[in-house]
Amino acid sequence: MGRTMAQTTEKEGKVRKLPASAAETPAVHRPSRTSAAEKWVVKRNAYLQSSFQLRIAEINRGASARDLLGAAEVLQVPRERLYDLVGLSASTAKRKVAKNEKLDPHVTERLMQIGGVEKLAEDVFGDRDRASEWLKTSNISLGNVPPLSMLGTEIGRREVSRILNAIAYGGAA
Repeated sequence: MGRTMAQTTEKEGKVRKLPASAAETPAVHRPSRTSAAEKWVVKRNAYLQSSFQLRIAEINRGASARDLLGAAEVLQVPRERLYDLVGLSASTAKRKVAKNEKLDPHVTERLMQIGGVEKLAEDVFGDRDRASEWLKTSNISLGNVPPLSMLGTEIGRREVSRILNAIAYGGAA
């Protein structure tokens, strides 16, 4: 391990000593390409794990409009469906996404609350795909409508959360 090898840089013409292993296998820096869904999940989870003060600050700051794309991807729904759930017209949402604008606090709060239900469903079903499928399937406890259709209102989000908790803890939905 104490062995070194000389390596010359082309631009500088200088010789520097590197450990043999570093000279033999240079590190290759590859930019990580994170999908919109992965970025959304990271943001959603950080938000949900933060204090109420930080949540309020995040809401007031406004989420990036591009978070809508990630949330739609995670939920496996058309973007327009998510735009409707958070209370944005498709044209406004598309403009905000294209310009990478911030969402207003009310829309940000709805998006983050939907993210909370989405995360709860993932935790209950143990899998993002199964959670998404459950959210899109008619549910007798909700009057034979899909839980996803209820996420546009606070009352609907609370009711879907109540049913998910009942499933998780064996209570009657």
